[in-house]
Amino acid sequence: MADKFPKATLGQYKGLAVTRHVRPVLDSTVEAEIGHRCRLHAHYSPTGAPAKRGDKVTLDFEGFLEGKPIPDSKMTNVTVLLGTGKLMPAAEKAVYGHQAGETFQFDFTYPANFRVEKLSGITAQFTVTLHAVAEKHTPAADEAFAKSRGFDSLDAMRAQIRKEKAALHEETADRKAGQDLLEMAGANLTVTLPEKSVAGEAQREFKALEDRLKKTGLSLESYCNSCRTTPAGLKASFRAMAEKRIRSVLAARAIAQAEGITAFQEEVEAEYRRLAARQNTTPEEIRKTLPADAVQSGLVAQKVQAFLLKNAQVTTVYDKAPAKKED
Repeated sequence: MADKFPKATLGQYKGLAVTRHVRPVLDSTVEAEIGHRCRLHAHYSPTGAPAKRGDKVTLDFEGFLEGKPIPDSKMTNVTVLLGTGKLMPAAEKAVYGHQAGETFQFDFTYPANFRVEKLSGITAQFTVTLHAVAEKHTPAADEAFAKSRGFDSLDAMRAQIRKEKAALHEETADRKAGQDLLEMAGANLTVTLPEKSVAGEAQREFKALEDRLKKTGLSLESYCNSCRTTPAGLKASFRAMAEKRIRSVLAARAIAQAEGITAFQEEVEAEYRRLAARQNTTPEEIRKTLPADAVQSGLVAQKVQAFLLKNAQVTTVYDKAPAKKED
């Protein structure tokens, strides 16, 4: 424990100077969001037209070998969206161009190393009955769509989206400024950092980089050349980042103790629910990989950053949108 939390003496952490940079809300961002909302409210309607990529189809599907059904090859009333890879490529290719109500066949050759050995390399015949074809209809980004979403006009919808995006940019600026202030407070600490922790953190980051490079096929030398550095320079930068992170953790802990900042159990539970909703899972699943003390520490760090921002000398700069290119 002593190695994890060495004795640290706080330096200045109140009244620090920081600049908040707030990004502008671009017109293109607003229009992209309107397009996204249109796509979210797309609907499918039956069509007699031939099936194509993007259509939703309902079908029966079964394989035959020498006229006899292949075990476990039959699917009934399966609904799939064409173009998403839910059907094997040969089946999807066969569906294209056919209309609802048609029954048709196609040949499929199993891979040589198929999991069912007796089917490996064998060509089978598949029968498809296409019950329904539904075509996607995405509403246009127009006045009618805006009014269907509860706005007086399309311009009113744009104004609300711009307001929402601006609020998010303000929150992002707050988070970045809070992180900067915590790093400043960490730099002002009087502390002897545990060498084992610093070296271990730096080594983990370097190893993670090596693993990422292996997946991309890029050598460490090539990566260093592109970054205009050396392996030794990389290791030095990872060490500096490790020291900064550890100092920030120690500063957050010390400031929380000095100012009586804590995270209550109900806040921890709320955070589990928030994380679960974002990952479309349950709080219980999140708990398996994220212990309560880690969640609590994260919440305390957020509160400390908010405290530092409230007690800082803050300058806010609203960045300008890039100039539009002339045609």
